[in-house]
Order: sequence, then C-alpha cells, then structure tokens
Amino acid sequence: MEEAAYQFDEIKSKIPTNLEQVTEYIDLIKSKIPTSYDELQPHIEYFKSIKPEDVINDFKNLKVSPITVSVTLVILTTLLIFGKLLGGNGKQHHETPKKKSKKKLTKAQKSNKQIQEILDFVESEYVPEIDKFIETYKTLSSEDIEIKFNYFEEMLLKELLKLDAIDVSGNEILRDNRKKVIKFIQDHQKRLDKFKKEIKA
Repeated sequence: MEEAAYQFDEIKSKIPTNLEQVTEYIDLIKSKIPTSYDELQPHIEYFKSIKPEDVINDFKNLKVSPITVSVTLVILTTLLIFGKLLGGNGKQHHETPKKKSKKKLTKAQKSNKQIQEILDFVESEYVPEIDKFIETYKTLSSEDIEIKFNYFEEMLLKELLKLDAIDVSGNEILRDNRKKVIKFIQDHQKRLDKFKKEIKA
C-alpha cells in the first residue's frame, strides 16, 4: 500500500502545476517535433521500407499502426464521398419537413375542445337529419317514424351523456359553454317530442 502511495506521489509530482512548469513542458514537446529534413529522414525511410504485404498483414492481424490507421481513414472517407455522390443516382433527395410538435392542451382547453366537438357533431350530423325527417315524415310508415324518432332520441341522449362526462369544475366559462350546448341538444329533443305529439293528434 505504501509503495502505491509513493508511486502516486511520484506521478503527481511530475504533473505541471503552475504556468512556468506548463511552459517548460510545452517547450519540451516543441523540441521533439522534427523541423528539418535530417530529423524527418528516419520517418521517411520507415515509410519507404513498408511493403504492401506488411500493410495487408497488419490489417489481417488487426494491428494498429500509423499506416493502418491512415489507410482506414482514407478508405472510409472515399467510401463516404462516393456514397454521397452515387447514392442519389442523379435524383435529389428532399428532406421531409420536421413535424411540428403539438403543444399539450391544458385541462380547460381540452374540455372546451370536447364541448365544441360535440356541438359541431350534433349540428352537422343530427340537426340536418332531424330537419329532413320532419319534412319527409309523410313518406314513411308509422313504424319507420317510430324507429327514426327513437334513433334521434337515443343519439341526442348519448351526446348529452358525453357532455355530462366532461370535467368543467372550477371554470365558469366552460360550465356556461356546456350549458349552452346541453340546451341546444335539449331544444332538439323538445322539438322532436312536440313533432311526435302533433303527428299523433
């Protein structure tokens, strides 16, 4: 344990801790960088002495050397460039536009949206059908009239139940909106009831 602590202290003492030591270390590194042809000559000779078989063997044996790293980088870069150039076959690729992320609705916005959807649905689906039913009831048999009447009553009741399930607690505006839609649907229920009484009379 003491030996490990001693080695750690020795390593720690070699780490530069002030600007002067860092400057000395940088100067030492600079002095080791070859700056003349004579200094580069051994490296050049090394590269000249490398045979293609040596490089192939290094690749086969997965040996990491300056040559294998350089060749690998050149090959990967070349493949990447050719892939980009040839990959399109002359066609331009259009990037699909990024979808805008939808903002999450607040509880009140969600409730208001649900109320509006019910109103829109009743206005677009049932009101025109009820109008048509009232106008053309004479062409229907009494049994068909009863079936249609029951259908509308059931569908309108279903929409009222959906409205009841919407949480509007603590929000007077939503409560008022829901009341208005409920009244709108109930008016059509009353209209159907009145119509039923009139045709039976």
